[in-house]
Amino acid sequence: MTDAVRPNAALGDFLRSRRALLDPAVAGVVSARRRQVRGLRREELAELAGMSVDYYTRLEQGRHTTASPSVLDAIARALRLPAADHAYLRRLAEPASSPPPTPSPVRPETRHLMAALDPAPAVLLNRGLDVLGTNRAFRLLYADFGEMPASERNLIRWMLTEPAARRLHGDDWSVITADMIGILRLNAGRTGPVGTIRRLVDDMSATSDLFRRVWDDQRVSLGDRRRKRLRHPQAGTVEFGVATLLVRDANQVLMVLTPDPGSDHEHAWRAAMAHPM
Repeated sequence: MTDAVRPNAALGDFLRSRRALLDPAVAGVVSARRRQVRGLRREELAELAGMSVDYYTRLEQGRHTTASPSVLDAIARALRLPAADHAYLRRLAEPASSPPPTPSPVRPETRHLMAALDPAPAVLLNRGLDVLGTNRAFRLLYADFGEMPASERNLIRWMLTEPAARRLHGDDWSVITADMIGILRLNAGRTGPVGTIRRLVDDMSATSDLFRRVWDDQRVSLGDRRRKRLRHPQAGTVEFGVATLLVRDANQVLMVLTPDPGSDHEHAWRAAMAHPM
């Protein structure tokens, strides 16, 4: 069976999971029939989305491999999907494509930019959240990923396996880690986890209850967190703003952390970076 006509199981799985989560009362659906399962029935969702039950059923069963943006938007409105879930729904319904592109090398210009951003911590990530490069400030705040075996240079793996990650993020550790897992799912898209992402998902599902729960719930994140409070042994708790920059044509993202200019957090961070322990 070719990619163009292969049933889209991921789309159907996601639609079923979100249909089961929606309270009929919240959706404005009233029915005298006793419900055998959680959430909306297929016919109820189809009516809310303005389409035939047969068409929606084919989508959910993966027999329609793609759908138009207008159809997806109607389903998203009916399901009351947040922005991240809506984006993921669209990605799942994209036409099947070739395997993910070969990883791009890190350009010298990108490394120079990261170095120039110091003392603002900066890290370069790929779609699987593998760490491709860091600057000095990031290494002092997080860890020196360059000293790790290549198979372990992944931000999610580090968050879930290193006690230092919990110390750094404090009470926000589980929320931030779940957000990263949601980013990973969004990045995997219709092709699902393949290659190194597949190995990461398998490893973390086998060893981490948090990863397994978030992944199985099909949680999705756009990675739009704008603030982080991180604990540094010298600077104390520092609040950073978070900026993410897409490296054009490289499937890479540069994440930069910056304390608010002139704030006590900035002064504490600059002092710690000027005289690191």
